[in-house]
Amino acid sequence: MFKIAITGPESTGKSTLSEKLAHHYNTNFVPEYSRSYLENFVGQYTENDVVEIAKGQHNLIIEEEKKSSKILIADTEIVVCKIWVEYVFKHSNTTIDNLLKKQDFDLYLLCDIDLPWVYDPLRENPDIDERKELFEIYRNTLEQMKVPFEIVSGDNDERVNNAIKVIEKYRHE
Repeated sequence: MFKIAITGPESTGKSTLSEKLAHHYNTNFVPEYSRSYLENFVGQYTENDVVEIAKGQHNLIIEEEKKSSKILIADTEIVVCKIWVEYVFKHSNTTIDNLLKKQDFDLYLLCDIDLPWVYDPLRENPDIDERKELFEIYRNTLEQMKVPFEIVSGDNDERVNNAIKVIEKYRHE
């Protein structure tokens, strides 16, 4: 099975890209666990909430791996939680770091910040300078992890087509 992680800062089209790639490859995708976790959340989330989200995302990925045969697409994964907790709480978290070590993807697609930020009550970083900073944190984290990754950019179908080209390149190497 070829496993693809869709990652990147908020409002970069991860969920849309995941859905469209799943449709293209006639497979399911692993949804973003934080949405269901936070949709009825009251108050300010804590570091422990991000840890629970990381655990939930990890478990969703494992469950979907059992059902998929050819290709697995994950809308968000543990890198997102690692960067989230480090950016907001200013330190790493052992549980998240350990979950990240267990993560095993063949390819990471890092979504570029070339899409306009769209308001969502679960989003926090509309400032373009913050978005640029977060994108660089993602890029640096993936480089430090020494995992295969490519940046995908473009609007709508262009982004999907660019992602498909990258996936096909890696699937046939």
